[in-house]
Amino acid sequence: MFARYFQTLSNCFKIPELRSRIVFTLLLLLVCRLIAQVPVPGLDGFALSEYFKVLAKNNEGGNSLLGMYSMFTGGAMERCALGSLGIMPYISATIILQLMTAVVPSLSKLSREEGGRTQIIKYGRYLTVLLCLGQGFVMSLGWEHPTQIPGFENFKGELVIGAADWWYHLRTTLLLTTGTVMLMWLGEQITERGIGNGISLVITVGIIARIDTAIAQFYEMFAKNDAHPFKGVLLVVLLFAVVGAVIAVTQAMRKIPVQYAQRTVGRKQ
Repeated sequence: MFARYFQTLSNCFKIPELRSRIVFTLLLLLVCRLIAQVPVPGLDGFALSEYFKVLAKNNEGGNSLLGMYSMFTGGAMERCALGSLGIMPYISATIILQLMTAVVPSLSKLSREEGGRTQIIKYGRYLTVLLCLGQGFVMSLGWEHPTQIPGFENFKGELVIGAADWWYHLRTTLLLTTGTVMLMWLGEQITERGIGNGISLVITVGIIARIDTAIAQFYEMFAKNDAHPFKGVLLVVLLFAVVGAVIAVTQAMRKIPVQYAQRTVGRKQ
């Protein structure tokens, strides 16, 4: 079975157009990872990253809300990076517009018109920028006073290098907004010129980038602590079961018989 999959994968690179799409997708995903690595000027991302490591050793970082958010950003928030907001504002804007389409008559009419879907996507981009400005400013306030963030009460030190004045908040907000807009644009480019759904791939590559940390935490939990090995086996079984169920639902197909009215074309019916 695995030999067949490897053969199929090797055949993909034999087709020039498909090979170029795969390479294009991989290059853009690499740029997404660079956005999650470049720190925002004026912030000490190393101090925050070290504190997250301490939380991980105490089995506190991955279970917190910020730990989950950092996972979806590919660890960008832990480093105070440009991609600290991740792609979540774009997803939130898309969900908001979908809900508004069902409520606002003008948007509902626009979605049914020719070219209306493109206009709604444009509105989603504008709303993404507005959400990024608000969330970026709130995140800059959190980095200014990290001990006021739930879960960071024991944090020692400061994250802001220099004066935390209006210029710091403006610069940080604009840079975080730029990072999310770049991720949104890269995701759309992957969807249009690469393979798969670009936004989903951006989220996936961020989660995969944290798999080494997850494996280390799993080892710490069951190898060095007193947790029962059966729990570890159960978690692995549940992991494969959930992945298999998602794949089955995604690729599921139900054939529905469709009956057409009889139509006479020439002498044929």
